[in-house]
Amino acid sequence: MIDRLSLAGRRAIVTGAGAGIGRATATLFAAAGAHVLCVDRDPDAAAEAAAAIGGAAAVLDVSDRIAVKQLLGDFAADGVDILANIAGVASSGERIETMDRAAFDRIFAVNFKGTLHCIQAVLPAMIAARRGAIVNMVSSAIDLAIPTNASYSISKAAVAMLTKVLANEVGPDGIRVNAVAPGFVPTALSMEAAGAGAADRAAYLDRWSKSAPLGRVGSPEDIAQQCLYLASDAARFVTGQVLRANGGTTMPW
Repeated sequence: MIDRLSLAGRRAIVTGAGAGIGRATATLFAAAGAHVLCVDRDPDAAAEAAAAIGGAAAVLDVSDRIAVKQLLGDFAADGVDILANIAGVASSGERIETMDRAAFDRIFAVNFKGTLHCIQAVLPAMIAARRGAIVNMVSSAIDLAIPTNASYSISKAAVAMLTKVLANEVGPDGIRVNAVAPGFVPTALSMEAAGAGAADRAAYLDRWSKSAPLGRVGSPEDIAQQCLYLASDAARFVTGQVLRANGGTTMPW
């Protein structure tokens, strides 16, 4: 039987590849046979991730539209099959009435505009080739109205709608666009945003575990598996979807 999860011979871009879910996704894509461009704003993290999988590294702040267009456009000029938009930043933890405008703008610039910039940089090549798979990273926060999390939730909800609109626009060009909405995944970024120190880390994780029917939090590898599925031919009839990989924490009708 043909392995429809194989990415052999394909060229992939993974943003936020230096750590966490991005690193796990880049690693899994490479294991499935793809040549991966590991994009991260941290030069050392990008280089480390690329060296570990035999890929290429690129240092980039996805909120910089001009830099994204130049760097990813150059890579895409030689062909690009997959774009996984994993790069993101977390909420400042403020209530709406006291929300800092600069903090909101930064979160939106990375989470939404950064995703949009990367998509716009690779779409011309994908449309010309009449093929491609784009996987965006959203969050369970699109379904859960969590107090003090408005800026992050709004930015991710915007990416979810971007995913659906784009899927309709480029479906006729042979391009699939989907998103993954993880439940809580303990990474350096998520734990820092939660303000959970060593003393209360266990209690924090226990609370999230109890909120899921499966009784546990996720891992970066759990989410990377969903990205691989959506990027591969196993999902060749799937587009415009938000895959909620969250252990059952949210079950929207």
